[in-house]
Amino acid sequence: MAGVQITQHVALETQPQFALRPSPALIAATALLALPSLELEQAVERELAENPALERIERAVCHLCGRPLVATRCLSCDRLRRISPAPAGSGAAAEAAAEPTPTETLLRDVGPLLHRGDRAVAIYLLDSLDPRGFLDTTVEEAAAQLGTEPCRVDRVLHLIQQTAPAGVAARDVRECLLLQLDRCQVRSPVRELARRIVAEYLPFVGQGRDGELARRLGVSSDDVAAAHDFVRTRLQPHPGLGLVPAATVPPLVPDIAVRDTEDGYAVELVERDRFWLIVSPQYERAASAPLPRDELEAIRRQLVAAREFIDRLEQRWRTMGRVAEAVIARQHEFIRRGASHLVPLTRAQVADALHVHESTVSRAVADRNVLLPSGQVIPFTRFFGRSSASEDALIELLAAEEHPKSDAELADQLASLGFVIARRTVAKYRDRLGILPSTRRRPAKPVSHVRRV
Repeated sequence: MAGVQITQHVALETQPQFALRPSPALIAATALLALPSLELEQAVERELAENPALERIERAVCHLCGRPLVATRCLSCDRLRRISPAPAGSGAAAEAAAEPTPTETLLRDVGPLLHRGDRAVAIYLLDSLDPRGFLDTTVEEAAAQLGTEPCRVDRVLHLIQQTAPAGVAARDVRECLLLQLDRCQVRSPVRELARRIVAEYLPFVGQGRDGELARRLGVSSDDVAAAHDFVRTRLQPHPGLGLVPAATVPPLVPDIAVRDTEDGYAVELVERDRFWLIVSPQYERAASAPLPRDELEAIRRQLVAAREFIDRLEQRWRTMGRVAEAVIARQHEFIRRGASHLVPLTRAQVADALHVHESTVSRAVADRNVLLPSGQVIPFTRFFGRSSASEDALIELLAAEEHPKSDAELADQLASLGFVIARRTVAKYRDRLGILPSTRRRPAKPVSHVRRV
């Protein structure tokens, strides 16, 4: 039987396929759009440090509304400052006589010492000072809120403590007194003993236990008495009393402002005013200079990178502006008349109107804040979805409370009004409104940040 040979041929063929893959430029633009304001500041500073073809034009602008400052003061922002009445015949000079807030004064003093990108950290810390001048947050909490490293917050806090009035921005009485002693011009044995007592034996001060304290320190009772007198007569336990107005929550810094104009509501990108970046004119000239080829190629690469980064920033702001305009156009009554007039609105509806993906809208509104014509700053996400009746009732209770109430007490009050919700739900609503827990709230007049917008 004759053998049969079977030959198998394997052929490789190419077939065209179509697939959508995002370009590197689109990925970079999307990542930049998603950055919160503080992280954007850090990204800009990194780009400036890495690319000498990119330059930043420093402009003095109000950190709240983004308007240019006049003689270190904002003439258009009513929330953080008041405008002094202009004397008759004083003209433009009197218009610049706006009185700066204590926060602005402290920020102006510490500003020259800050590294690039640290201004937002300083603003947060200064806005966290209580009426006594104490820091009403920890370094770790501030770092978590700002999305930065604790060591960076600690460095900025140290600069504030060194430039503000002695003792301001301390976290407790001991640190407050030590800061004052360190900056005291008097250098004497009494001052050194007073510092040791404050650092190691503060509870003994004022308890009439001078003899026991003298034995512990190995000095005489007269020396201890002199140190006590030094502390009582030269130091202040609350050096910032009256320096900082009472507040319960550091104000939000807006990224977008809604202006009430003759033609209706207009949207302004406050964030854009904080970042004035240009391509270096020197580098543009160098690109046409007779230089070695490798140097010219390096310069041209840096110029391309600088232009692309500026383009991505502009794309971020165009997207934020388009989304804001679409949202504001649907929420006029909410802005004008308050929360009860909030129109149900979803990110998908805005995305359909703008012909973009819903994720683009989500990135444009996440971690962004909006300054309303009333002067109130609210999260951008507040424009989406109606708040529940129980949440509105909680807003009213928080605005009217005479002393800080716990979440459990607020839940009981809501139950008496007919809103039976769990304590955990109260905490969730409170966090969404940006209200601190009762242990960190202080008795105060009704505060603006829990008003109906």
